[in-house]
Amino acid sequence: MLGITKTTMRALKVLLFASAILSIAASAMSNSQVSAPDTQVRFAETASNTALNFRQGNLASLVDAKSDFTATGWAEFMKHLVGSLDDGGAPTFDSTFTPSGVAVNATQDKGKLSLTIPGVLKHESRNAHGGASSTSYRAEIDVRVSASPFKIEMLEQRTCGGATTKLSCR
Repeated sequence: MLGITKTTMRALKVLLFASAILSIAASAMSNSQVSAPDTQVRFAETASNTALNFRQGNLASLVDAKSDFTATGWAEFMKHLVGSLDDGGAPTFDSTFTPSGVAVNATQDKGKLSLTIPGVLKHESRNAHGGASSTSYRAEIDVRVSASPFKIEMLEQRTCGGATTKLSCR
């Protein structure tokens, strides 16, 4: 014959079978890391946008996003605004976030969704004399959303470029 023994043939079959199983398992793992229910992704994108769009002196424009957060998530988000709120708790600047593409790096773990939303974050403040100062940043927003009911557990803003940050978020 061809010099292939039964033992060699059996070993080749086992190897082929094992590689097929590993290939299927790897494919299933990679798909679970990048696919998330559309409703959860849309919630993350919409709620993040609501949280990052508020108006100077308008407390309601800031707290209208509070119901989209867990209590801990809201407390952590508000820590980033310490020093940028007036005595009544209203923001001392306008904030506008405009997504520049689809969410990336979507992963799921036990129903929780983590993703990154690229975009432009613009901050503008006006003084009592009518003067305005405005700055726009390329940014990425990291978001973690709980399993149903959807709530933001974490929202962090990361600006890209500039002298003291990475030249690119990617």
